[in-house]
Amino acid sequence: MTTKQSQKIYLKDYTKPHFEILSTQLDFNLNEDFCRVVATSKIKTVKGGSSLHLDGTDLELVSVSINNEKLNPSQYTVTAESLEIAHVPESFELRIETRLYPQNNTSLEGLYKSRDIFCTQCEAQGFRKITYFLDRPDVMTKYSVTIEADKKKYPVLLSNGDRIKVEDVGNGRHKATWNDPHKKPCYLFALVAGDLGVIRDHFTTKSGRKVNLEVYAAHGKQERCWHAMESLKKSMKWDEDTFGLEYDLNDYMIVAIDDFNAGAMENKGLNVFNSRLVLADSTSATDGDFHAIESVVAHEYFHNWTGNRVTVSNWFQLSLKEGLTVFRDQEFSADMSSRSVQRIIDVDSLRERQFPEDAGPNSHPVRPESCMAVDNFFTATIYEKGAEVIRMMQTIVGRKGFRKGMDEYFRRHDGQAVTTEDFAAAIAEPNKKDFSQFKLWYHQSGTPEVIVSEKYDAHAKEFHLTLAQSCAPTPGQTDKKPFHIPLLLGLLNSKGQEMELHCEHVTRNSDGRTLIELCEEVRTYTFKLVPERPVLSILRDLSAPVNLKWDAKVEDLYFLMEKDTDEFNRREAAQKVILGLFSKLIGHHRQSKPLEVDASFIAAIGKVLHDENISESFKAQMLQLPSDVVLAQQEDLLDAPAFFAARKAIRHALAIAHKQKFTEIYNKYHDVEPLSRDPKVFGHRLYKNIALSFLQELDDPSMTEIVVQQYQTAKNMTDQLVAMELLASSGSHYRQQALEDFHQKWHTDSVVLNKWFTAQAFSSRRDTFDVVKSLTEHPSFNINNPNNVYALLRSFTQNYAIFHSPDHPAYEFLADMILKIDEKNPQVAARLCAAFNFVKKFPPHMKDKALSQIRRVVSHEKLSKNSRELLQSAL
Repeated sequence: MTTKQSQKIYLKDYTKPHFEILSTQLDFNLNEDFCRVVATSKIKTVKGGSSLHLDGTDLELVSVSINNEKLNPSQYTVTAESLEIAHVPESFELRIETRLYPQNNTSLEGLYKSRDIFCTQCEAQGFRKITYFLDRPDVMTKYSVTIEADKKKYPVLLSNGDRIKVEDVGNGRHKATWNDPHKKPCYLFALVAGDLGVIRDHFTTKSGRKVNLEVYAAHGKQERCWHAMESLKKSMKWDEDTFGLEYDLNDYMIVAIDDFNAGAMENKGLNVFNSRLVLADSTSATDGDFHAIESVVAHEYFHNWTGNRVTVSNWFQLSLKEGLTVFRDQEFSADMSSRSVQRIIDVDSLRERQFPEDAGPNSHPVRPESCMAVDNFFTATIYEKGAEVIRMMQTIVGRKGFRKGMDEYFRRHDGQAVTTEDFAAAIAEPNKKDFSQFKLWYHQSGTPEVIVSEKYDAHAKEFHLTLAQSCAPTPGQTDKKPFHIPLLLGLLNSKGQEMELHCEHVTRNSDGRTLIELCEEVRTYTFKLVPERPVLSILRDLSAPVNLKWDAKVEDLYFLMEKDTDEFNRREAAQKVILGLFSKLIGHHRQSKPLEVDASFIAAIGKVLHDENISESFKAQMLQLPSDVVLAQQEDLLDAPAFFAARKAIRHALAIAHKQKFTEIYNKYHDVEPLSRDPKVFGHRLYKNIALSFLQELDDPSMTEIVVQQYQTAKNMTDQLVAMELLASSGSHYRQQALEDFHQKWHTDSVVLNKWFTAQAFSSRRDTFDVVKSLTEHPSFNINNPNNVYALLRSFTQNYAIFHSPDHPAYEFLADMILKIDEKNPQVAARLCAAFNFVKKFPPHMKDKALSQIRRVVSHEKLSKNSRELLQSAL
């Protein structure tokens, strides 16, 4: 039987709206026990039929009027999800009054209260929890807003656009009037009302217009917003310089909110942010936090053009705005720091978050065809793989060509709701490219595999490169057509120098970069005038989101680790060597053989440590081992104990062999510019702390003393947190003291305290399951706060050695948590379901346990469609 919770919606059923909303006036009257909303819209019929169907959930309808005449209940129908008026004129004014109870709204969608702050979140379908409306992204209109509230409790009243006036209205209340001159879909509507601190600055656009900038946070925390402010100004300047895009309103506001399902929201002119992505100073935020804040502030600002000015016609097109904007924020971050290191970070994230999605039960295309819950579209595939699709376009046409295409995109579609097809056409046509086959990246799911075969003919002085592509079946897609795959590449001579490429199928984009565009299932490329056997460097920058199946000679990989002119591929070669080592050690663990690490690998890492020609940031990336998520994709069986043992063996072997060098690194960078926010110094600090983490592997009391000393004397959160994380996994008697000290210092600051939860959730100690379970009852843990849930529970599911241990009922525990959270906040519960993505790879006894718990959750009658959709696929 098909239930409402299991019904799907399909892209093929999309039709354009039958009505146009010319303008909307929203009047909010905010009170402690309820909120009154009056929505007055001028509407006209544009396409067939006189029946008006409006979306609405969890609303108390007070009245409906058309052209100032109140309708009686017989003239409309109200259901749990809609309001339908059977007969409406061609043009009319619709007035709807609703009553809301934001203080009871735990879904954090629509209008809700975060502590004592009224706040909205309308993407994707939250506006229907505010009033009955055409809640779809292709209905764009201009909004005017009034907000009335108690002046003492809510002195700050914010909405989109320009602040027209603020006035007292008597009885200790005041009212603010806002007007947004730009048309927008209702998912970009925003309102904030509360007693907030603020910092102010301004930015002058390249045309000379002054923009007022404001960042709001809880009183006492606004001084931790200056990094976000500086990041915003950098973003505005970068978008002008890179894409010629200026900001288009007089004000730009950011508000930090503690209770928020996602990271941030790009509401026009009024961004609402999760506090963890705004608040930062050296004592409370890590270097990683500073980087994340800069990136996300940029992301939301860039949405002003790629998402707001040009939006999506329907939610199946979500990657049109999100993939494009992720690509833009990645490029921004690369320009703010090291381009190669940033690319490594982005690709690691892609492989840890999106590749598993492509290989799992919920695999879906960048532009999906169906869904149960629109909220489930907000995935790594839509965002990160979507960004890779955009990046491939830029790789094919080059940066100059891509800028030409972006200019054309805005010329054609400014102020419109469009599709991925429209974007592809805007990039292709000015560059005289045919993207017909390329657009399969939008329609076909899965990660393609490219098999690499190479042969050198010394007599003919020719190098033959054969590439064969395939893509495994994914849910609903058994047969895949060949993709259009751009592959950046080079050939190196024995000295590590780039060879000139003489091959008719190698092209150069507008940046002069050499690439092959593989469009066939199999193709051989012949390179002529090759004087010696070359070493192939292929898929530079991960120029396409594919898996390479390449049995490269191990000596070639070590050569590339040391000499490749492309830093990204130096690190790729290292990862390929390490993955091969992991596979061998995992196999040995299963066979109860000794776990011995190859001397050649240890020596190769030694060369990295002693290389004076590469940055500390890059060296830090060379020392990073692949995560368990990456190992799970490579191995046939998710054998968490074997993964842990292999990782321990590799780290211990490197620590023993390079103890002296790691000690030198730690001492050299131990106290260098502890308060600096320079990306170069961030690299020094990361390198030093990685060295410390290796030294801690030695189980040497003197090394633990160094960790303890770093915790006690740290002058920044980065150093203190690394020390606490190392202690959290140790048997040191100081472990508990450090955890208690950190909690005592930060227990009133939920943003910082989440680091405390995460450190314990990732601990490798055998008692971690019991600790995590007890922390769900800790007074500082609030199961209604998404950040708390992600910091503790989602982190725990990523601790493979403990979460997948047969010694604990971790799967049952997680199922209980999903059910408990799902009742109040389906979006947050759904994010925990990803823990079962690899269920088909679990060992038989663990698979049975997991499937039993999945069935238990799915059988729950009131389970949300968000969680149901993700878990049903695993069955």
